[in-house]
Order: sequence, then C-alpha cells, then structure tokens
Amino acid sequence: MKSYKTLLFALVAVVMQFAVACNSDEPQPAPAPEPPVEQLPQPLTESHTLTIFMQGNNGLAEFMDSNLQRILASYYNMPEGDFRIFVFYDRGNYTRLTELYMNDGMAKQRLVEEYDTSFSTVDPDFVKSVLAQVKAEAPADSYGLILSSHGGGWVPSLLYDEYLFKSDSRSEAPAAQPLFYGQDDYDCMEIPDLVAAISDTHYDYIIFDACFMGNVEALYDLRNSADYIVASAAEVLGAGFPYEIMIPMLFEYDDHSLRAICEEYMEYYKNSSGTVALVDCSELEPLAEAMRAVMAEMGELDANAVQAYDAFDYHLYFDLLHYVELGVENSSAFEKALREAVLFAGHTETIMTSTGDVDSFELSRSCGLSCYIPQEACPATEAAWRETAWAKVILE
Repeated sequence: MKSYKTLLFALVAVVMQFAVACNSDEPQPAPAPEPPVEQLPQPLTESHTLTIFMQGNNGLAEFMDSNLQRILASYYNMPEGDFRIFVFYDRGNYTRLTELYMNDGMAKQRLVEEYDTSFSTVDPDFVKSVLAQVKAEAPADSYGLILSSHGGGWVPSLLYDEYLFKSDSRSEAPAAQPLFYGQDDYDCMEIPDLVAAISDTHYDYIIFDACFMGNVEALYDLRNSADYIVASAAEVLGAGFPYEIMIPMLFEYDDHSLRAICEEYMEYYKNSSGTVALVDCSELEPLAEAMRAVMAEMGELDANAVQAYDAFDYHLYFDLLHYVELGVENSSAFEKALREAVLFAGHTETIMTSTGDVDSFELSRSCGLSCYIPQEACPATEAAWRETAWAKVILE
C-alpha cells in the first residue's frame, strides 16, 4: 500500500508540474505539425462536354481511322455521369461533326453536320464556328478539348518545312507567323490563330495528340486557354494516345485523371517511343519570370551539348531544364518554378524520329518541356523565335 501511495503522489506531482509549465509565461514548444492529408480527386459531378478535333487530310487518315474506332470502343466503358462527346473528323474525302451515343447496346455516331470538303479546317474562323456549334449543342459546366493532327509547336510552318526537307533557303526569314499546329492538305494553322480560334471557351484541359507541342514557347501562348495542357516535347507515334483507356478516365474524377492519363501513355509506349508532360497553365507566367532571371545570367554554351528532341542538323527543340543547368551556375530557383509548372513528365530512353537521317536517337533526360536555343548558323530561325511571346518576355 505504501508503494502504491508513493507512486500516486509522484504521479500527482508530475501532473502539477506539467500544469505549472503550461501556465508559465515561458514560451512552450509548438506541437508537431500533423502530416498533410492527401487531397484525393472527387468524382466528376458537373456536366462536361469533350470535343475531339481530328485533322487527317495530311497523311494521317489511316491512323485516325483506327483511333476513331478506339474512341468508339471506349464508350462501352464510360462511367456514370452527365457528359457528351463530339468528334470532328476531316478525313479528306469527308469532313463531319458527330456525337457519340449508345443505341441497343452499341456505340454509334450521330451526324451533327457534314461540311463541304473545300473548307480549310485550319482556318481559325472555321474552327471557331465548329467549336461554337458543339457548345450550342451541348452546353456544360466545363469543357475539354483533344487536338489531333501534325504539329510543330513554336516553329513557323514554312520554316519547319525547310528543316524537314533540308532546303538551303534558311537565310531568308519565313513569311509565316511563328508557331504552327494542325495541317489540312498543305495548309497549316499558326499557334496565334489556334489561340484565337478556341478563345470563346476556357477549357479544363487541352490534350495535344500531335508532335512537338510540348514546347514552352507554344504553351506560353496557350496559357490562358486552359487550366492544364498535356503534350509531347518530341514526336508522337501514329497510334497516338491510348484512347480506349484515356476517354473514360477523363470523366471519372474532377481532375479528369490527367496525371493518370500521362502515366497510362508512358505505360502504353514504354517499349517503343514516347514522352509526355502535364502542364499547369497558371504556372507558365511565373516560369517565364524565372527564365528571364536565368537569361540575365546565361553564359555561352554549345547548343549541341544540350539534350534535343529532334534529329535535325540544327535542332529546333532542346530540353529546357538541361539548357538552364548548362548555362547558369545556380538553377535552383528556376527548377522550383519548373516543378510548379510541370506536374508530370515521362519519357522513354530512345525516341523514334522522321526528322533526320536516323530512325531513332537517345533521350537520356527530359524535363517535359522543350525550348529553342538561338544558333549563329540559323539567323532566320532565331528571328522567328524572337517574335514569340515567350522570347519577348524572357529577353526583356
């Protein structure tokens, strides 16, 4: 009994000392912070309309025919929800807008409109009218856009052709405005025109199923067009995105499963060729500010030492982070801005290419975004690059 009382008194003394300490004027150590709770995506409850814009009158029709069947197949695995999916497809021999729907257990397309094949599907007014038609047919709380065609990113279409076909006329500045996406026969849409064409709607996401669209110059132009952009810094194989897997995922959660879609993309191409990134558009302006600070300290470097995403004799697309790391002594501030902007980046160890005399090249690293590095041998290319909004900001 005595030992019990002794223990009890000792315990009371400890409690009293603790109470005195808590009431003391002496500063007390702050409690350890609770670990952050991961915010899991919530089910998509709002209405959502997706437009898939496919331009295949450019040698891609065979691949897009296959992709259209995969898109239809995806409809059998759609989650429950208030959504609608429209497909615009210019095949060359026909141009039409359809809506996907189920009928007697079969995924089908409802014809919305057939267009005259003489219309240029890269004319910004035409693109604007098609997207407005979709919006009138299916107004929703939010919208998504998939763009499938050829792409060259920031590079003017005429200048890109000079590189692709090894023309000797690079000494003259190109007549086209900088940047291109999309091709209908021999016509291309420059990125500023694309921005204008889609300006009537702000998209939750834009997914580029097109080559070289993951460059910082083009994405900077598109920064106010969407919340997020998914794109590849290198060439995209003809099979494109794994639509049968990807389409249902866009309607499962309120974040549209964009990171998971990028992971699925890399899983799909892990034994062949691919690179993809998920970009937060709201962080592109801070990234430009960080790059401007970098350019103020940028030293001379050999562009050939920087990882490239193409096999041209004079590269058009370089890894943005590698460029910064080789050009300045301390890249930590820039790297932080880049981490905020690029939420996911993946790549295979080699990239298949049609841009040079090789079938593939090694891709030892990829931050997810490419950029251009001016080279003395390419004055016309540098002149075009300096006209981009990105260049004007970072060179101020």
